[in-house]
Amino acid sequence: MKKILITGVAGMIGSHLLDELIKRGYEVIGTDDLSFGKLEKIQHNLDNKNFKFYDCDILDHDKMNVIAKGVDVIAHLAAVKKLGKEEFDVRIMEVNGRGTESMFALAKSNKARIIFASTSDVYGMSSDIPLREDGDILMGTSSIKRWSYAVSKLYSEHIAFAYYRHYGVPMVVLRYFGGFSPRSSASWSGGHIPIFIDAVLNDKEIIIHGDGKQTRSMAYISDIVNGTVLAMTNDKATGQIINIGNDEELSVIDTAYLIHEIANTGKKLKLKLVPFKELFGNYRDIMRRIPDLTKARNILGYRPSVSLRQGIELTIKAMRKTL
Repeated sequence: MKKILITGVAGMIGSHLLDELIKRGYEVIGTDDLSFGKLEKIQHNLDNKNFKFYDCDILDHDKMNVIAKGVDVIAHLAAVKKLGKEEFDVRIMEVNGRGTESMFALAKSNKARIIFASTSDVYGMSSDIPLREDGDILMGTSSIKRWSYAVSKLYSEHIAFAYYRHYGVPMVVLRYFGGFSPRSSASWSGGHIPIFIDAVLNDKEIIIHGDGKQTRSMAYISDIVNGTVLAMTNDKATGQIINIGNDEELSVIDTAYLIHEIANTGKKLKLKLVPFKELFGNYRDIMRRIPDLTKARNILGYRPSVSLRQGIELTIKAMRKTL
């Protein structure tokens, strides 16, 4: 593994993965159209001789062909998850569907290994907890756009297996569960933890969807990056779907209480509960989302090493420096 392409390099996962690969001495090419990623997240690497950045849309197949020539591994992280605005409805399907197919075509032409970033969203409303890679998937109706992101990622997983079976493209599908870091987006696409930390540190109201009793399993970024690198370097993972994340479970509302406790601002916690119907219409939220990490342990030797509390402490410490 010598030359690596990261799509979506200026995102939360992409920028931290870049840091780790540069630290390990790899040559990295990064692309991002900066519609969601931020240049500031990779600014400290722009002058590094082992890194080249290109502002490029992954749908620009001709340009991507030139950029990716000679790469050994592709970490395909670029995606659209902007569910709250109508103008992103088509973009979600275009980028996550056609864009992923384009990346697998690049992997095929370069004879490269490709790591595809999927999501725990593909499990839909499955009640088979903890969620296993070989478990059944339960999606809601197509008329509710909240499912478009999950469906686009599930479709992309089928692209991955089609290229693996028919063209022999070595690939790994990683189903990332929730992750966070000080570089996380301050919007809901970045998850609830950074939003809650920002609200607590700035004495703002925390918006809770529903009653907040829905649980999530959130991993600190170092664990997500570690799982990704293990998948890049372990041939036993080829042709597999593997959950990556933390299996520590905590409700959304208890996470708000925990953040408030750790931050210790001396200010009162301000919570506002908003009914799901006001946000997503008839969409029913997923009440529990916990990964079964057995496969990750057995194939990759993966184990999360940073607890939720530790990750929140690290994030609060870093975010305080930006206030």
